[in-house]
Amino acid sequence: MKQQIPSMGAANNELSRNAAKWWSEMAAIHNLDLENFDPNATLETRVAWAIANGCEIGTIYSRFSTKLQHSTDDQVRENIHWAAKNRIYVPPELISVDEGVKGKRTRRAGLDRTKSILSERRARVLLVYKASRLFRQAGKGYQFINEEVVEEGLRAVSVSQGIDTNDRKTWKLQLQIHGIMDDMLLDAIADHVRAGLTGLFLNNWTTGAVGIGYRRKVIPNAPLTNRERPRTMPEVDPEVAQLIREHSQLLLDGMSVREGVRRWNAAGGPVDPRATSSKLNYTCYRRLFTNPRLIGKWEFGRRRNQFSTKLDNVKQVKQPDDEVTTIQCEELRILSDEMFEALHAKFDAQKSGPRGPRKPRKLKLWDLITECFLCESCSTPESPVRFYQTGAQGKAMQCKNGDQCNRKSAVRRQDAVEAICKSLTKLISIDKKLIELVVDKSRELDANADHGLDGQLARSRKQLALLSNRINDLFEMSGEGTEADREEVKARLRAAQSERNDVQSEFARLQRSVDGMTNKLTCELIRHQLTEKSDLLDKAASGELGDDAVYKTLAIFRSLTGGQVLVQVEKRANRRRTNVRGIFRPRLVCGFGEASPETKSLNSNSITVWLRKPPRLDAIAERVHELIDIEKMSHREAAKQLQREDHKVNSGNVWYSYHRWYEIQGLKVPKVPYNNGKKRRPA
Repeated sequence: MKQQIPSMGAANNELSRNAAKWWSEMAAIHNLDLENFDPNATLETRVAWAIANGCEIGTIYSRFSTKLQHSTDDQVRENIHWAAKNRIYVPPELISVDEGVKGKRTRRAGLDRTKSILSERRARVLLVYKASRLFRQAGKGYQFINEEVVEEGLRAVSVSQGIDTNDRKTWKLQLQIHGIMDDMLLDAIADHVRAGLTGLFLNNWTTGAVGIGYRRKVIPNAPLTNRERPRTMPEVDPEVAQLIREHSQLLLDGMSVREGVRRWNAAGGPVDPRATSSKLNYTCYRRLFTNPRLIGKWEFGRRRNQFSTKLDNVKQVKQPDDEVTTIQCEELRILSDEMFEALHAKFDAQKSGPRGPRKPRKLKLWDLITECFLCESCSTPESPVRFYQTGAQGKAMQCKNGDQCNRKSAVRRQDAVEAICKSLTKLISIDKKLIELVVDKSRELDANADHGLDGQLARSRKQLALLSNRINDLFEMSGEGTEADREEVKARLRAAQSERNDVQSEFARLQRSVDGMTNKLTCELIRHQLTEKSDLLDKAASGELGDDAVYKTLAIFRSLTGGQVLVQVEKRANRRRTNVRGIFRPRLVCGFGEASPETKSLNSNSITVWLRKPPRLDAIAERVHELIDIEKMSHREAAKQLQREDHKVNSGNVWYSYHRWYEIQGLKVPKVPYNNGKKRRPA
C-alpha cells in the first residue's frame, strides 16, 4: 500500500502551474496526442493516461546552493522540455526542490522527498539538470544513482550532461569524467579569482572584510566593483586605533585578557564585521592583538579554502610564505614594532602545550546535571541561560555568558549538587502528607485505568480482520496478469503483511492492559520507593553510585526539581567573595503520576539552598530569624541557644545575623522592642 509522499520539499503552486504548461507545450511540439489529456484531473488519472499513451512517469529534483541564486525555474524547465521530447510525463506533484541548501548536506527535504517517490515507485525516471545537483561530491552522486536508482531497476538522466543510465556501458564512465571535470573547473575558476583579487590587493584596494581598527574609504575616480559599488581602500579608524593602543599598554602592564575583553565590550568596542555576535569574545580578542596588520604588514592568501573528502566540507589550510602576497603599508600602522613584539611574546608565553589522553574516571551525578542550573541574572522566561563546566578539570560551572554576565561567579559542581540532593532528601523525609496524597491519587487513577481501552481494542480487532481479508484476497490474485502486475501484487502483499504485524502487536498490548490486574499502590510501597529515592540521592551526594545508578538518580533529580535550578549570585559590599544560592520548586509528587490540585500545593513553595558554603553569620541567619521572630527570644537568649547548638556566637553576632536575614529577603528590618518585649530580670 502506497503511503503519502512528504509535503516538505515539494514545488510551490506557481512552479507546479508552470511545469504543467511547459510539458503540455513541448509535448504538442513533439506530436504527442493531448486530445484526452486533462491537466486538471487527479494525479492517478493523469498517470493512467500517460501509461496508456506509452509514456514513462518521471520525477525531477532541483537544487541550488545559495540564496542569491534563483535557478529552480530554469532547471525544472530544461528537465521538463527533455522529458516531453523523450515521452516522459512529469506530474507537478512529483517535482522536488531544495533552495539555498548546500550539496554537502545529506539530509535535505527535497532530496528525502525524491527518495520517497523512487522507493514507492511513484516514478521510474529521475531527472536532474546536472549530477552535481544531487551531491557536491561526485562520488556521493555516483553512489546515490547506482544504489537508489539503477540497482532498484529505475532510470536516471542528467539532462545537460547527456548521461542516461539506460546506456548501461557508458553511463558510469560519463558520470565519473564529468565529476572530475567539475572539480577541475572549480579549481581553475578559483585560480583566476585569486589572481584577480591579488591584483586588487597590490593596488591597496579592499578585497574583503576590513578588520577591527580599520574602515573603508571610497577611492574617487576609481572603477566600480563587479557589483556596481564604489571602489574602496582600507584606512585607520582613529577612535578604534586609540582604543587598541590603550588596551595594548594595559595588557603589557599586567591586565588579564579576560579583563581586557570585559573592558572592550563595556567601552562599546567594535567586533569583526563577519562575526555573528555583537560582543567580542576571548579568542577574537587574542587574535586581534597578534594580527600583523597592526604594524602595517598586510597579507593576502595566508589561508586557502580546500575541500576535505573526509569532512565533506571546506576547511582553511595555512599556506607557506612563498604562496602569500605581503605588502608593508606604514599609513595603516597602529602599533609600534616594539609594542607588537612584546604583546606577541606575552601571548606566546600563555599558550599551553598539547594535552595527553585523559584517564578514565568514574561517572558522577554532577557530570550530567550541569544543564539543569540556570543563571537567574541572564535568564528570561522565553530564553533561559544555562551553566557550563569551567575551571581546572571542569570541576566548576559558570554562566554561559561568561565575562559578559553581570553576576559572574564560578560554583563547584560537586558542592552544588550535594546541597540540592541533601535538601531533597530532607524534604522527602519530613513530608507527612506525601504518602497519603500519593495513595489517594493512585486510587483515583486505578478507578479510571481501563477507561477507553475497550473501544481501542474493538477498533484494533476490526482493523486486524480487515487486513487479514485484504491479505487473503491478494494471495488469490498472486500469479495472475503480466509481470508488472505480479510485482505490484507482491509489493502490496508485503505492505499489508507489515501493517498487520504492527496492528497485531498493538492488539496484544491492549489485550494485556485489559486482562491484567491494576497494581495498587500501598503505603508500604510508597515508603519503600521514597526510601529508595532518598538512598540514591544520599549516595549521589557522596559520589558512591555506579554508572547505571547515576542515570537513574539523574532522572529522579530532574523529576523532583523540574529540571531547573536558578542560581542566584549576590555581590556584597566591600567583599570579594559572592554568596551563591540555588532556588528550585520541588515536585515531590510528580514521580508518582500527574499532580492533582491537592498535590500542587506541595510543589508551590520555592526552596532556597546554599550552593556555596556561606559566611558564618549568613549561615545562621535563618535560625536567628526563627528564634527571634517566631520563638520570641531576645538576642542574648538566641545567642545562648545557638551556643548550645555548637555555634560560637554572641549577642552582637545575633544582631548582625538578624539584620542579614531581612537583607537577603529584601525586606525592611522591623523594630524589635528591648529584650524582645520581655520584662527585664531583676538584679
